Amino acid sequence: MKVSRLISVALLLSAIVVFNSGCKEDDPVPLGAETNAKLLAGEPGQSKTWKLTLGTIQIDGGPIQAFGFSACTLDNLYKFTNNASQDYEATEGTAKCDPADPNLIERGNWAFTLDGEIVIVSSDEIFSGNGLFSYYWLPVPGKVTELTEDSFELELNINDQQTLLVKYTFEKQ
Repeated sequence: MKVSRLISVALLLSAIVVFNSGCKEDDPVPLGAETNAKLLAGEPGQSKTWKLTLGTIQIDGGPIQAFGFSACTLDNLYKFTNNASQDYEATEGTAKCDPADPNLIERGNWAFTLDGEIVIVSSDEIFSGNGLFSYYWLPVPGKVTELTEDSFELELNINDQQTLLVKYTFEKQ
């Protein structure tokens, strides 16, 4: 009886040790901003480049209309870097709308709200009028409607005597 009791206590202690060793604090759930930063710009220290595939506009709740982007705009490249300053730059693709346009369209920084639902792309330097994320050179917060490894969609809501709902779709390059 003494031996079986000793075995029972040993088994109970072993079970407690095994059970407690498996109980550790779970890794914290990453913020939406961290998750979306990796999708938009890659792992820390890396960057991702995107190309605009579609743009639409809706004015004052009216019908949705496609932007008539020319080929020289649709081949522009938008690079987001996942570094301490979260760099952003837009460059001309192979076809320039105006041969006199510089290769660098705009350069600045980007940031997500903590929940990752809004991105702000602030263009500190604008070299051409072909930027997408500003309205009269002011950054417009964009609501992220889709962000995967290969696709990025956002909506810009602009109020200036009219309500403009602008939607952009990008694909990873």
